[in-house]
Amino acid sequence: MLKKLIGIFFSFLLIGCNNLSIPNPMESSEKSERMTTSVDSENEVIGIGSSKIGSSGTLVANGKATREAKEKLKSKILSEEDIIFKSFLVSADPYTKKILSPALSDLMDYTATQLVQKSIEKDNWMENNKVYVVYSISKNEILAESQNIFVQYIDDITSKFQLIKEGVTQTQ
Repeated sequence: MLKKLIGIFFSFLLIGCNNLSIPNPMESSEKSERMTTSVDSENEVIGIGSSKIGSSGTLVANGKATREAKEKLKSKILSEEDIIFKSFLVSADPYTKKILSPALSDLMDYTATQLVQKSIEKDNWMENNKVYVVYSISKNEILAESQNIFVQYIDDITSKFQLIKEGVTQTQ
């Protein structure tokens, strides 16, 4: 009985190992080589998308790969912005942080959406019946847009507080 169980266990192990897909190191190195020539990874944030070329052809696959690349790019932009927006509040007092902190996630999402729209397609290629697309945006652009949106937000709430203040002082 124990021999049968061990035999069955090893059979499942063998079948499971045969079905594993092991990434081709040559394919990974080709993508890496391609990326180093088209993107400045120190100064840019990138999103890479891919899609199998199905019966709909390369047009649809390219659209799917582009959507995936932009979604990944937005995710990476949000990670960069998290650091940037939190750094804007470093010198703020606790009361000001309490006022501004709830709006940060909305500001970051809005900024990331704007930046994805400004992103540039850096590269695209077909390989092994798949389409690959690379989109990028510079880190400087992320910082500049984040600062711009944050300052606009501060100006907006400041003007609203000013209107409240003026309404209070006129009632005296």
